[in-house]
Amino acid sequence: MQYRQARRMAVFGLALLFLAIMALKDSPTSQFYLGADKLYHWIGFSVLTYAAHLAFPRIRLGSLFIWILIGAASIELLQALTPSRTPSLADMTINIIGIMTGLGATQVMQRTHPEPSKRRRKSSGKRRRRRIESERPQEDVS
Repeated sequence: MQYRQARRMAVFGLALLFLAIMALKDSPTSQFYLGADKLYHWIGFSVLTYAAHLAFPRIRLGSLFIWILIGAASIELLQALTPSRTPSLADMTINIIGIMTGLGATQVMQRTHPEPSKRRRKSSGKRRRRRIESERPQEDVS
């Protein structure tokens, strides 16, 4: 596995771990402002979705949406088992908006910074060498 891909998977793992811990720990008693938890849900799932796409670039975006949606629903249902937390439809709605924001960010980044395919990079050198060799003047051996 390449270093870059391993680093991306580590970022995804850390984002997932952080989100799970924050979602299942005791509810905070104070917030910066009323409804700040919705901002945290939005940011958390946006970052998680973007990191998941970087870690698993071959997974189709629709599949990525479904898997993260299942995870978000699971977290909301697990909150019912935590004494100080309750599942919330409003939180789930914000989670979905966060997932869609993360998917949108992946689309923007793919269009502004496309990665050249590995196949193209490997074959372009061969073509260049063949072209250079064919342009060289041939020595006449008589």
